[in-house]
Amino acid sequence: MGKRKNRKVSSSRRELVFDEEKRREYLTGFHKRKLQRRKAAVEEIKQKIKVEQKKMKEEVRYAPTIICFQRVFLLCSFEEIDEVERLVTAKTESVLYDHPSHTVTVTTISDLDLSGVGLLPPGIIEVVILQKDENQEESAAKFTAPLPKKAGDPLLSKRICSLTKTLHARSRSKSQKRPPRTMDGKKQPIRPTGRTSKAQRRRQTGKTGRNRE
Repeated sequence: MGKRKNRKVSSSRRELVFDEEKRREYLTGFHKRKLQRRKAAVEEIKQKIKVEQKKMKEEVRYAPTIICFQRVFLLCSFEEIDEVERLVTAKTESVLYDHPSHTVTVTTISDLDLSGVGLLPPGIIEVVILQKDENQEESAAKFTAPLPKKAGDPLLSKRICSLTKTLHARSRSKSQKRPPRTMDGKKQPIRPTGRTSKAQRRRQTGKTGRNRE
């Protein structure tokens, strides 16, 4: 027989306390918590709209500078290509590589007169000419879209439109839940449509006669 191990009595015990007030608040506060969640969702949508509007303003602000740099880069690249083609006197081979986004042409040049320019000694070098794809030109044309003509026109994107639509849908559903009320607060009687019976006509004429008296 081995020695009996003494069990350690845990000093910290968990106690369950039943609070009637918290229970009542939980059971009667479903609508209150639903309104709080709805309010938090609306505030979150408004905050996202503000962030998207700020981003659009920054893009519009820096768009002319980006367009200017793109045009300068394209002009410089075209001038360099024209200068290289002018200096080339003999070509030995030309290899064309097609890529999904652009086209690369590698031309091996045997005779290139760069002594007058003072750049490189004559020899065999490779000239790489990049040609942009038509899809990139279309995307660049889309990127260089004109800015809004009027200062008061809002800057809207797909993200802002979707968030605004969600916000309006929430407010519209909230307003549609309330039934329309009449001016005097009483329900208007529903008049029967179609053909009426003889007894119904007598009741209606009797009511009008009493009202006239």
